[in-house]
Amino acid sequence: MIQTKQRDVILAVLREAGRPLTREEILAEGRLKLPRLGSATVDRTIRELGDNFRLIGVHFPGQPRRYELPAESEHPHFICRVCERVYDLPISMRLPQIRAPKGFHISGGEVIYSGTCPDCEGKVRKG
Repeated sequence: MIQTKQRDVILAVLREAGRPLTREEILAEGRLKLPRLGSATVDRTIRELGDNFRLIGVHFPGQPRRYELPAESEHPHFICRVCERVYDLPISMRLPQIRAPKGFHISGGEVIYSGTCPDCEGKVRKG
C-alpha cells in the first residue's frame, strides 16, 4: 500500500480524534487539513486500510458505521444520546465466553454504554 499525503491526513484525523468516526466526520476533519481531500479518496482509503487491518469498522444498531484505529485491547464504547458521537472507553476488557444456541454463529461482540458526553451535558441542564 503506497503512503500518500491523503492517507497520512486520514490516519492523522483518526489518531487525533481518539474515538470512532463516521466517514463524513473523517472527510470533514480531513478537509480542514487538506481542503481538496476527495470523497472517493476517503472511501478508497477506508476500504484499503480495512483490508490491511489498519482500520477497524464498528457498527452499532441504529447508528452509521464508524472507523477507528486498532487498539491494544478490547474496549467498550460510549454513545452520547444527545449528539450521538461514539467514544472509546479506556478500559481493557474481555468479552465473556458464551455458548451460542444451536445453529447460531457468533462473529463478535460489543459492550456499549450510553448517556451524555461533556459537550452535551451543559445543553441538557440548560434545556
